[in-house]
Amino acid sequence: MADPRAIALSVLRRVERDAAFANLALDAELSAAGRLDPRDAGLATELAYGCLRRRAALDHALAPLSKQPLEKLERPVLDLLRVGAYQLLHTRIPPHAAVGETVSTARRVGLGRAAGLANAILRHLAREGAPPLPPGPLAALEIGASLPRWLAEKILDLLGEEEALAFARAIDEPAPKTLRVNRTRIDPEALAARLREEAPDLEVHPGRLAPDALRLSGGGAITRLPAYREGLFSQQDEAAQLVSLLVDPARGDRVLDACAAPGGKSCHLAELGAGEVIALDVHERKVRRIGEEAARLGLSVVRPMAADAGAPLPPGAAGPFDRVLVDAPCSGLGTLQRHPELRYRRSPEDVARLLEGQARILDNVAKAVRPGGVLVYAVCSPLPEEGRLQVASFLDRSGGAFAPAPLASAPFAVDGWRLETWPHRQGMDGFFAARLMRRA
Repeated sequence: MADPRAIALSVLRRVERDAAFANLALDAELSAAGRLDPRDAGLATELAYGCLRRRAALDHALAPLSKQPLEKLERPVLDLLRVGAYQLLHTRIPPHAAVGETVSTARRVGLGRAAGLANAILRHLAREGAPPLPPGPLAALEIGASLPRWLAEKILDLLGEEEALAFARAIDEPAPKTLRVNRTRIDPEALAARLREEAPDLEVHPGRLAPDALRLSGGGAITRLPAYREGLFSQQDEAAQLVSLLVDPARGDRVLDACAAPGGKSCHLAELGAGEVIALDVHERKVRRIGEEAARLGLSVVRPMAADAGAPLPPGAAGPFDRVLVDAPCSGLGTLQRHPELRYRRSPEDVARLLEGQARILDNVAKAVRPGGVLVYAVCSPLPEEGRLQVASFLDRSGGAFAPAPLASAPFAVDGWRLETWPHRQGMDGFFAARLMRRA
């Protein structure tokens, strides 16, 4: 029988050793486990994601109880302690069961040498509880929310104390499960009814802002449902759907999605009526995946192409285009709810490097926009240097060739042309997007 604690440990190991994304690592481990009781799958998921989201807080609780500094422990042993501590501090599992099962897992996964250490530390933690955090909002963000100091300081400066703490609480919760209805095949009401038939324990609710969004809870893996195999929907966060709505292609428009992988926005633009969507990505493997997704959804107007959007565009993608979307490579820090591992992988140096690439892509693909056409720039990041400051810099460089292009049918957009979403405000990923028009 599969051990959910062992599965969580394997996920943490893949994330650390292989730099895997947590969701992909978890999917792989759950698939390898075969038929698994839904409760065990749920526990494995909570333990893996919980340990990633609360790593600094767990270490804060464990450090006083270890004779060795935590950084001196073998990483698998430290992850074992974190899995045990998470159960004690953040679940309803009885303390004796949390300790006993974690120690048993240690022996099952080849960490028997650490069983005595884990037993002693976790029993102590069960008796004494976690020590209080140091006072102040910075400690609440850096330790309580496990944000690196540079990011904790940035969020505090951007939002102020009260809202920064609300942001921290939001990213410590599981991301909402959201799908996008394929309106070329079904409408939201009909899909909601179909999903309830196929998964009776699934709760389905309308999206908050995007008309083609449905929010789900329960029901297990929705990609196993017949409705998914028939191409009736895609998994996509609501904020990402709003970006495509800001592009607002007219029926028959020629559209360039300059940084298209994994293809969600390319397909959404086709569903909205675009006549042709050129979906660029620099990686051949990802280009193939875009094609597979478009085929599943029955969207023949999506044309994947391998090309670097920061270099001269190949003839088939050179324009002119009615609409151009630059969903630029970015820090991804707006997706911390669903990708908690990113908080440990990003640095100010990474952001500086990304800024250069974003500017290069913007300058390059802007030339492919026809006069009177629309350019939308988007990033899944709350950092102003990746969002509004990047756009302001581009507008300066354009010398008046581009200007804000408000969209009357976008009540979700600030002043009609800028999108700003946050997990704690709208309950979705953190995105920035700006809608611009080429004047000449």
